[in-house]
Amino acid sequence: MQDSAMYLVLEPAVVTSLCPLLPAEAASDFSPQLCMQVPRHSAWIPQALDLAAYVGPSGDIAMTALENALIACVDDGDRLHDQTEWGEPLIEYDSWLNRRLAIALRGWGDIAEKKGSDPCSLQTLREMEELAEWACLTLHNRSRHLARERNWCPALDEAGALVMQQKQSRAWGRRWKKAVQDVAVRHRNLTTISPWDVFPRQKRADLRYADLLPLTRFADSLSFQRDVSISHWEVNDFKGFHERLSAIVRCNGGATLIAKQV
Repeated sequence: MQDSAMYLVLEPAVVTSLCPLLPAEAASDFSPQLCMQVPRHSAWIPQALDLAAYVGPSGDIAMTALENALIACVDDGDRLHDQTEWGEPLIEYDSWLNRRLAIALRGWGDIAEKKGSDPCSLQTLREMEELAEWACLTLHNRSRHLARERNWCPALDEAGALVMQQKQSRAWGRRWKKAVQDVAVRHRNLTTISPWDVFPRQKRADLRYADLLPLTRFADSLSFQRDVSISHWEVNDFKGFHERLSAIVRCNGGATLIAKQV
C-alpha cells in the first residue's frame, strides 16, 4: 500500500489558520519534503517536536520544558524565514507574505503507550486532546507575541485591503484595524500532525490506536509521514482508517477551536 494513496483520498485538501482573519486555503500541490499537501508556490519552514520525549518514567509530562521547546520552535522558524534563500520569486514572496511554519507535533501514540493508557478509552482521547489544544495554543500565543513585538504577517494587510475594496466603508475599516490588533499573528500556519503518529512508532500499527485520530483536527495541516508498519493490515483495515480520517477532515471546524472570533 502506498502512503500517497492517503492524500489522494483526502482531496480536495485545505490548510487552515488559527487567526480568524485568514481564511483556509486550497492545498493543490504535494510537497515530498514536507510530506503534506500545500498551496501552490508556498514557503514553509518545517520542524519536528517529539512530544513523547517529554514524558517521564512515571507518565508525567514535563510541561515547562515542553512549553519552552514549543516557543523555541516558533522563534527558530521565524528566524529561518529571514535567513532562507528560497530560489524562486513566487515562493520567496509567499515567505514574506505568510511566514508559514510546519511544526510537526509527533509522538501521540508513544505518549499513550508510555503512560499505559488504553487507546480505546474516551478518557485517554480527552486527555490527549487537552494536550493538543494546549500545545497549539502555546504556539499560537507565541506567534501573536512576535506579531506585537515585530509585526504581523503581511497577509493580514492584503486581506484587509481586499475587505476595504469590497465594503468601501470607513466603519469596516475601523473594525478591521481593531480586529487585527486583537488577533494578529506573525505566522499564517503553525502546526501539522500526521495521522500515522497516533500509533506508537517503529512498530506494527495496532488499529486500537486509530481511536486517537480526532487529534488531527487540531493541526493547521496534515502530513503523511509514516514510521509504523501496516504490512499486516487487510484492505478493509486500510479503507476504514482512511474513511475515519476523511470524516474528521470534513468535520474539522478549523480556527473556531481556539482562536477568538471577530
